[in-house]
Amino acid sequence: MAAEAGMDPAMALTDVMVTARRYLKAIEQTQDTELDQDSWLDSAAEIGVLSGEMREALSRVNRAFGIKSGRDAILLYLRKHVGQSVPADALAGVACIAEWARRVRELRVEYGWPIESGITRDDMPHDHYVLTADQPDEELAERWRLAKYARGLKAGGKIKMLTYLQTISPQPADKDLLSYIAGIKSYARRIRELEEEGWQVVSSIDDPTLPPGSYRLPTLDKRPPRVREAIKLRYEILERDNKTCQDCGRIPGQGVSLQVHHILPVHQGGMNDRDNLVTLCSECHGGRHALMGSSVEDELLNPDREPDVHTH
Repeated sequence: MAAEAGMDPAMALTDVMVTARRYLKAIEQTQDTELDQDSWLDSAAEIGVLSGEMREALSRVNRAFGIKSGRDAILLYLRKHVGQSVPADALAGVACIAEWARRVRELRVEYGWPIESGITRDDMPHDHYVLTADQPDEELAERWRLAKYARGLKAGGKIKMLTYLQTISPQPADKDLLSYIAGIKSYARRIRELEEEGWQVVSSIDDPTLPPGSYRLPTLDKRPPRVREAIKLRYEILERDNKTCQDCGRIPGQGVSLQVHHILPVHQGGMNDRDNLVTLCSECHGGRHALMGSSVEDELLNPDREPDVHTH
């Protein structure tokens, strides 16, 4: 990439050094004063202004190397480290702008670059990012465009997420996307409300191929009212058992789904009393049913095998 005419990287870097000296001098002067709250606030304000000047000076170095924007700088850096987890502070540094996170989102939403964060992955720190491939993903860009549309709807976060999940069904959406669409931190609670309303929302609890926090609608059909009542009880049992198989101790994300099992089978008179319900992984559940000669399903989600819900 060619540098902008008339700009010399070495000269631009000299401006950075001058600004850095002023920055250090401001800190030294602060150390030499008898600090109180008012004087510190004045010093912090001056340091903040100099921080802004430092970012601008660094931006001039970028432009001298032909890097026209913070977004371009972020992409260039990520492409140098494809598949590597990089800290957010590194991206802020190369972007030389305060709103670097918005530029990362633009790269994902508008251009389809497959950038993931620690928010959606459990194998790297929360404040890290990774470019998973050195080519933009048009399908991903289209999903983000749909997400942007859903986010702009004049509706609550729950309806926005439902609209998006319906649009991309049966494909999943990760928690970064859903949080962006809903515009609220408690989006997971709204997802649960959708399921309690009868929407067949699948999570990592039900599908071990999904990462935690991802959801999908395998069908646009809603469950019957009878099952909707049982869903609330199902959540209670899963929460009571810490979303952990009570036989082997496995949790979602360890290659198994979780299901609720009747200890005393329904055909033997077992009811939906809490004491008669237990969380099992699909494998342990299959083992118990093998002894009974019956098929394995989540017993609170299948009305044909389900007694009326009584919570004692």
